[in-house]
Amino acid sequence: MSHIPYPEDAELDEGSLRILETLPPLNIIRMFAGAPAALKPLTDLGQAVLLHADLDAQLRQIAVLTIARVTESEYERVQHENVARVVGLHDDVIEALAAGEVGPLSPAQRLIATYAEQIAVDVEADPELTHEVLGLLGRRQTTELVVCCAYYCAVARIIATCGVRVEERTPTAAFTPADADPGRWVPTGDHDPS
Repeated sequence: MSHIPYPEDAELDEGSLRILETLPPLNIIRMFAGAPAALKPLTDLGQAVLLHADLDAQLRQIAVLTIARVTESEYERVQHENVARVVGLHDDVIEALAAGEVGPLSPAQRLIATYAEQIAVDVEADPELTHEVLGLLGRRQTTELVVCCAYYCAVARIIATCGVRVEERTPTAAFTPADADPGRWVPTGDHDPS
């Protein structure tokens, strides 16, 4: 049971219900709906980070899985291990990230995992490490990586404090490569009012 109750449909306004209808039935999204003014901004930012950024999808999942480990977020780990497989990360890399090991990671993957861990633990990454990431990714994708790390650190804190639990039937377990296609999702701000 969650620490803060999930809102029931009867408690939600039409805009919130429309957003919930367009997205996978994830408990974290349902919990976001308990703060109606934050639902759209949080889901829009999540979609921007997950689907619309130029940042390589595998590197993004390495960052998210690192944050899940550092913050001890089982919910993020379970959901994003499924997403990581969809974007092509091998199980040995996924298992290494869960254990905090770097053996099977490439040098670029190690750099991203180290960077994500510093952001999650220290809040500010070391400037020399940031310079290294800039050399690998460039300004735009480095900024997207920082936003990704900050977003998933915030979500991990929401999950922990609210007591968001992994679904009995994890929606991301059924994800396919099509689910990583930005065209598959209806942006939460583009609802037809009819």
